[in-house]
Amino acid sequence: MTAILDACSTLLNEQDYDDITTARIVELAGVPIGSFYQYFPDKRSVVHALALRGMEQYLAEVDVLFEGGTLSEDWREAMGQVVGVYMRMLVDVPGFGRIRFSDLLDGHRLDSSVDQYELMAERLADLFVDRFGAPGDGPVRLTFRMAAQTADSLFTLASQLSGDDRFHVLRKADEVISTMLAEVLDPS
Repeated sequence: MTAILDACSTLLNEQDYDDITTARIVELAGVPIGSFYQYFPDKRSVVHALALRGMEQYLAEVDVLFEGGTLSEDWREAMGQVVGVYMRMLVDVPGFGRIRFSDLLDGHRLDSSVDQYELMAERLADLFVDRFGAPGDGPVRLTFRMAAQTADSLFTLASQLSGDDRFHVLRKADEVISTMLAEVLDPS
């Protein structure tokens, strides 16, 4: 199954989703087509599994950051470190930049029963509240969910730009995320 996911992520870095076929995935993975269908009913399900793998990898790296003793004592700087993990993964992890946690494919969510933003926001909210408390008066999980979705939209825009425009969007994303989270992480 890992070979299939890896092959799909490589293809997503090189081609548009619509140009990728199950035949091309299995060819690159070096597995028989029957092995593909043993794990996945179609291409869309591979992309969904790849998105979930990316989210799990991201959250695992954030967990390491929180447990490793290098996390800032200031929640704003810590958020910058968490965003830094995401930005690094966009560059370093094949397919991660092409598949966001709740991308639309074929006009539908990757999985309508799972809101990947909600899962990610819950985990981040738990980590930040455990470490920094929630002395503010805003709804914690909802605020983290809004921040995650807003950040992802701004990161998507930034990935389409270059130079000063890209830097401006990334700087603005940091400001927006900090403003949103201040509602729950700063004293009222």
